[in-house]
Amino acid sequence: MNEYPLTSLVTLALVALGWVLSLRVGKARENFADALEAPEKFHSLELYSDPDFMVVFRNHQNLLEHLILVFPALWIFALSISDGIAFILGFTYFIGRVWWARNYLRNYSHRSAFILCFFSLLALLVGAVGGTIYRLIPV
Repeated sequence: MNEYPLTSLVTLALVALGWVLSLRVGKARENFADALEAPEKFHSLELYSDPDFMVVFRNHQNLLEHLILVFPALWIFALSISDGIAFILGFTYFIGRVWWARNYLRNYSHRSAFILCFFSLLALLVGAVGGTIYRLIPV
């Protein structure tokens, strides 16, 4: 039985967001270069010079770059402190990432979404470190 259902739920939500953003990258690649009509362009470096493609691509890459930090912090926090609090912080991070992804494509400011994600991740990291150190202290 899963002892951390809420943290598992947030993890799956973040994975699903990554999947949705990867589908957007595939669609953007298809819009820029048709693999059947111009296969040499489909895999060329020229693809990365298109600003419209790069917005979609960077949106996805930015999430992937941050998930490397979020997943360990989220799970260590859940294991050492609380599944429920990890869920709240992880879900707050998820909402921030959805907000970020939505605004990134529209060229809106994503500063507010960044702040939400930053402080959620910071709380997860501090809690994970603190919880781990606390568990190492002999009682």
